[in-house]
Amino acid sequence: MKKLLVSLCTGASLGLAAIAGSTVVFTSEANAVPLSAANARLLLKTAGHYQNARYIPTEQQRNGTVVLQSPILGTDLAHYCSGTVVSPTQIVTAAHCVESQDPRSPDYGLTGTTRVYLGGLGGQMITAASYEIHPFYFDPEIGTPKLGAFAAGDIAIVTLSEPVPAGTKIYGLYNGDPIGKVATHISYGTTGNGDGTEESFTPEDSLTRGRIGQNLYEIDLYNAFEFGLEGAHLIYDFDDGTPEHNALAWWLSPLERSLGGGLYEVIVDQSLAPDLGFGLDEVMMAHNDSGGGAFIDGLLAGVHSFGISLAEQWCDGDPRNGEYVNAPDMTCALDSSFGELAGDTSIAFFYDWLMARLIFPVEIPAPATLGLIGFGLLGLGLGRRRRA
Repeated sequence: MKKLLVSLCTGASLGLAAIAGSTVVFTSEANAVPLSAANARLLLKTAGHYQNARYIPTEQQRNGTVVLQSPILGTDLAHYCSGTVVSPTQIVTAAHCVESQDPRSPDYGLTGTTRVYLGGLGGQMITAASYEIHPFYFDPEIGTPKLGAFAAGDIAIVTLSEPVPAGTKIYGLYNGDPIGKVATHISYGTTGNGDGTEESFTPEDSLTRGRIGQNLYEIDLYNAFEFGLEGAHLIYDFDDGTPEHNALAWWLSPLERSLGGGLYEVIVDQSLAPDLGFGLDEVMMAHNDSGGGAFIDGLLAGVHSFGISLAEQWCDGDPRNGEYVNAPDMTCALDSSFGELAGDTSIAFFYDWLMARLIFPVEIPAPATLGLIGFGLLGLGLGRRRRA
């Protein structure tokens, strides 16, 4: 039996919270797609205690990041996601955060106008004017209709109804190879501890202050599982510094053995993914972090898209349906705990599509400025003649 031959249960899940309160309700929809014995969802939990000051981004670090609030029509609830400012009037986020605004979505019309809060829920609010989702997202073969949470094109541009105020950081886009690079993650979703002991999602904390930390992009989804489009999704895992919870090494190892009685053991080759994390600086995305940014060299390199964990039937202590005795997930649940994987949409993969759509203002110099520019050029020309 090979773990990559069993079916994957994919959960398209968004966190819901009362717009004016802190009550949290989580819902999900499941679709079966052939990938592996895993659960996945559209999903920063921290290696240390989530209230440690090291995980709270400063106001300067939050600048250029946003919270998206999409009210659910007919209720007092809203979907929450994160995003990044990429032009004076545009935000990049995950497609699944705004797909209910797209006529191609079965949930079209579910939500009202999205509100974008700059630097967290306590920041200035600007409403969204329009949305553009990459066409791959709705493609019947590589998009969400067939691949669920693993859909290619889980990226969208939200155009604002007015420009962001002066002083707002506008992020450039990363167009290099992100594999093997350390990314800094900033977003506003559910927070908690990597060992699964605590979890929190409140307007006054998670949605206002956000969380920050690091992780390493180790491989892309296609090269890990031969699934999706090569380079479209960037994969990383949540390490606690021990080989036992090195999820990526476990998933990439090709050999396993039967122990009898429905028990199986993966023969883990740690050399396939030797990284064991960044100690207390290690983070993993969770509910409502969807759409948040991962940054390399100060540029937006990834957009939070999904998380992956071994399906509970393979690590629940009951061997009747099969059981892996060395499963990497600390809690055997899709809760962003140590031993899970996550995937970000690669900015470099969609770089050309994004750059063709970003809008920057063109400033026309005043006449006096033009005169100064002309004089400067004339001076340069005279200087060259004197050197001739």
